Parts: sequence; C-alpha cells; structure tokens
Amino acid sequence: MSEKIFEIFEKKLEKLKQENLYRSIKDMESRKGMKITIEGKNYINFSSNDYLGLSQHPLVKQAAKQAVEIFGCAGGASRLLCGGTILHKKLEELLCEFKGTESSIVLNSGYTANTSLIPALADEEDIIFSDELNHASIIDGVRLSKAKKIIYKHADMNDLYKKIKETSCNGKKIIITDTVFSMDGDIAPLQELYEICKSEGAILYIDDAHGTGVLGQGHGAWKHFNLPKENFVVQMGTLSKAIGCFGAFVCGASSLIEWFINSARGFIFSTALPATIIASAFASLKIIMDDKTLIERLWQNTEKVMEVVKNLNIKTTDTQTPIIPVVFNTIHEATEASKIFNDLGIYAPVIRPPTVKLPRIRITISAGHTDRDIERLIEAFNLLYRQLHRV
Repeated sequence: MSEKIFEIFEKKLEKLKQENLYRSIKDMESRKGMKITIEGKNYINFSSNDYLGLSQHPLVKQAAKQAVEIFGCAGGASRLLCGGTILHKKLEELLCEFKGTESSIVLNSGYTANTSLIPALADEEDIIFSDELNHASIIDGVRLSKAKKIIYKHADMNDLYKKIKETSCNGKKIIITDTVFSMDGDIAPLQELYEICKSEGAILYIDDAHGTGVLGQGHGAWKHFNLPKENFVVQMGTLSKAIGCFGAFVCGASSLIEWFINSARGFIFSTALPATIIASAFASLKIIMDDKTLIERLWQNTEKVMEVVKNLNIKTTDTQTPIIPVVFNTIHEATEASKIFNDLGIYAPVIRPPTVKLPRIRITISAGHTDRDIERLIEAFNLLYRQLHRV
C-alpha cells in the first residue's frame, strides 16, 4: 500500500516537471554583502528581501554575538514559560515607539503571526473582508478562523465598500490587507481603508511585512500615509525583511495584545525566538530609526533602475516600491529571460504559478547594492530588451 502512495506523489512530481512548475532548493554557500555563491557560481543577489542590507551590518552582527555569550543559542522554552529574555521586552517597547502603538508582542515568523493572530481576532459571528491578492499566510489565517470570509477585488475600494454595505453582520467586521503586495510591489490604499473602517466601525488588520523599513521613512505604510493612531488598527510586520533578522511582531491596543498573548496558538505553543535574533533585531531597528541614509540609498537605487525599466518599456506592474517584477506571458519566456540575468551573474529566479498568475522575474532592490551592482542589473535589462525585440 505504501508503495502505491509514493507512486501517487511521484506522478504528481512528474506532472509538475512536465508543466515546468517544479521547484527545487538552492542554498547559498557563502554571502558577503549582496554577493552570494550558489553551486560554485558567484552572483549579485537581486531576489532578497533584505531591503536595507542590515543583515550584514557590523552593529547588527555584533549585537547577536554579545547576546549569544550571555543567553546562549536557543530560547529553550515558550515565552510564557522561561524562553524569553529582558531583550524581548526591550525590543517590544522599541517596536511600540517605532509604530506609535500602546503595546506589541514578538512572534516567530510572519506566517506564524498571520495564522495565529487572525483566528484569535475573529469569532464565529464575525466577517473578514480580505484583498484577493493577500499573502498565503493571510489566506491560511482566514481559513483557520471561524469567521465568514468575503474576498474583495484587489485594492478596489468601491467593491469593498459595496460588499460591506450589502453584508449584515452580528459580530465584528474585519478588513485584512497586505500593505505592500510582495509579488507586484504596489501599495494598498490605506487612506481609503482607514476611512471605510472608521465609518463602518470595522477593525483594520494590516500586514506591513514589506512596508516596514521601506515606507514612511522606515516606520512603515501607516506612517507613509500619515494616518493617525487608532485602536481599531492592528499592525503586523516582520523582522526578516528590511530589518534583516528573523521573526515577526504585532503592534496595537494593550487589551488586544494581551488577548493575543492568551489566545494566539502560534505564540503560546512555540519556543521563543533566541536572544541572538532579538538583540540583532533591536540593533537593526535602532539604525532604521536613527539613520535615514540607508533608506535614502534604497530609494536612489530603486529610482535609477525604474527609470531604465520605463525607458525600455519592459513589461512590469504598477509597482511603487523596490519590488520590480518583470512579467512574461509564459514560463518558457520567463526562464529564457532568467538565463540572461544568470549569465551576467545576477541571481533572480523565476516566480511561477500558482504563486502568481503570470510568471515573472521578481527583482528586489537593496540599499546594499553598490553602484556597480546597479550598473550590472541595468546591463541585463538592456540585453533583455534586445532579446525581446530581436527580429
């Protein structure tokens, strides 16, 4: 019987290969700045979410070294037992200052956060309104909740408003959205979402994973739109992208954070993040708050690349961020284009369905990229343009 079961998986894997949808893991052998080595070949990494290059910052690495000497390599238990340290509390206090909220709590990953916090937030009589392009972790979090789910068209406030007005609800109305959509690079219309929530008495849950450290002078999407402090807003974010470390956090009203501590299963039943990670995240966050030069560098690099993309009329999305997708009609076209980047020593693999509807090469810009790195990427775009327009 077990052999037949494995035959089923083998056939499914073969089908993925035939459809050019098969994925495989490629691990780095070394890294220095934005230079990486994979399978013996050196690349400039243009696929990382390390938007500010802070994972390589000397102060961030030094903080981790100091913490490991004091607390060791692991938490050893959940936060509610003895897994946390005074560093965890200090980071949460700094996150409150950073996001302008009453309270916060650190969790183990963005995926853990969304699949734990959303079910804790939503009850049986509640209704969740979710953007159709929300991240998989939000989708799974909504599925795990007991609330009714209504999907609205991507960033379409008319569709959202209509559905809210047409839907009767005995409990809470909760709107959930990414702030920056990671595969397209566009930004959610938070001003309009805020106004809808305020007028309808709804809770707004935002996933600011790709906005934190990038938008609003680093403070994130809420600051980007200069929106006021509100207790009906739940701000979730990650420590693993622009902050350059690992883990996630949620910021909001004190009573809500207390509820999450007592009900979010991914927090209650997970070993606490090691003090090394917490210490490095604290150091990284302080850099973002005190020194804006890295953020300025990030946007200078992004604008330089986007100008070339627009001038060459490369097919992309309505991106407003350092995420620059190059979109193709077929996986074959995307794979051929990826070879151009690969041959020039640029690491930018193809993103395939079902992750996205249309295959693409997702270029991500970092403050860690040097002028020479950006020049190499521009060279690749010019070569791609000639390849796409050859007769």
